[in-house]
Amino acid sequence: MTSIFISYRRDDSSGFAGRLEDDLSECFGDASVFRDREIPAGADFAEHLSERLGAADVALVVIGRHWLDARDQGGARRLDQPDDWVRREIEHVLARDCLVVPVLVDGATMPWPEQLPDSLDPLAGRQAVSLSDIRWRQDVEALADQLAYQVPALARARIARVPTTGRALGDMIEQTLGGGRTSRPRGHLGLALGRWAAGRLSKVFNTVIALVVIYLLIRSLGGASANHMLDKVINTSIEHAKTIF
Repeated sequence: MTSIFISYRRDDSSGFAGRLEDDLSECFGDASVFRDREIPAGADFAEHLSERLGAADVALVVIGRHWLDARDQGGARRLDQPDDWVRREIEHVLARDCLVVPVLVDGATMPWPEQLPDSLDPLAGRQAVSLSDIRWRQDVEALADQLAYQVPALARARIARVPTTGRALGDMIEQTLGGGRTSRPRGHLGLALGRWAAGRLSKVFNTVIALVVIYLLIRSLGGASANHMLDKVINTSIEHAKTIF
């Protein structure tokens, strides 16, 4: 079931919406994220979108610099037209018990209520997040954190993802210790412990890699005396370790 519905205007933020979809799919899985490019061939467009909107726990309204003032061929502003699909999508999710998050991209700013049709007024009161090109990865990760804490289904989907990096492993530890509960604050002891453990594991791994590289360099470039000294140091270190443990 789709948990995140991405609403966007094609000629305003199509590239940003696609990039956001890819990154959130890495966090929560492909089945948890929907964008209108996934509508099957031959499906009723309006019916399919309505089904996805009705199933979504989160609606991300991607707003670029031309989102507000986009015009049709006759010069009329699209948001002012009741049959505009972006307007209809937002009206649909605002009428539901759904988390609606404006996502500002390409340097866009949040529109004022008087700039929006009456039916979209509530959107102006929703807390927005900004995604910048310079800090895209960090911004998306912060957004994913927010969504996971507020939507239990997304917290569970994130935990289920197989960790492939040290950071992913840290996120999984953090979510597990936090219990996936949306009510826990960011600074909870379990979350802090998860961050601490992930950081220590990463440092240990980097240290081991550095030592292995140094060892191989000495073996390959050093002479017989250098290798003999290296073996002596290693044997002495091992003996000391045995006495400690």
